[in-house]
Amino acid sequence: MMYEGFLFVIHLFLHTYCQLQVMSQSAFNLLRWWRVSKWNVDVLMAQSKKLGKVPTHVSLVFLEEGVPMEDLVKPIVWCICLGVTTVSLYDYYGRLRNNKIEIDKELREYYTSFTKNSKTCPKGGHLSANIKFVSVENGRNDIVHAARTIASEVLSGCTPHITQTTVEDYLKVFSHDNPEMILKFGTLHSLAGYPPWPVHLTEIISLPTCHFISPTDFLDSIRKYNKIEKRVGK
Repeated sequence: MMYEGFLFVIHLFLHTYCQLQVMSQSAFNLLRWWRVSKWNVDVLMAQSKKLGKVPTHVSLVFLEEGVPMEDLVKPIVWCICLGVTTVSLYDYYGRLRNNKIEIDKELREYYTSFTKNSKTCPKGGHLSANIKFVSVENGRNDIVHAARTIASEVLSGCTPHITQTTVEDYLKVFSHDNPEMILKFGTLHSLAGYPPWPVHLTEIISLPTCHFISPTDFLDSIRKYNKIEKRVGK
């Protein structure tokens, strides 16, 4: 009984600590947002020139509840404005995919607002990135589908040798298009079932919350990505 009470106290302490961390980060983000609320795509691109290489595929992993739609779409738009060609959105239950129409609508509204009066974006600019919706089921189903197909072809003699490229040929979600950077939102120290195959060379950057996220938070994440030594598994 004492042991269970001790575990409860630890759990309560950790839960309270995580909640306070999110609340303090949200308040800090709000203060920063007021400072950069006038930013548009021109300012973002000017600031990004100091960062170095921008990843071509960024995966945004949302592991927190109740993120406002306007905050959720901001990092997607900033990725697009910096030339990211693929943005994948992950949440465990696939709720983002279920809200695809609402996300698309909010995305276009914020993109139009953020690129308004831009000197660098052409008039009538459009959302050019490939946006993917991913959940825990994609990881499981994708690997099971690939394993069954490869096993069937090996038995029939169609695939004599199995290599990493062979496996990637059969993956539906991340076929030869692995994310270079994961930007994870939430205090959970886990990727919560994110498809394991494509992340073996991915750099993971964590932020406590997406609430009131500002362009400077996003640029800081790109800066951290570029400071990480990329040894490609060596």
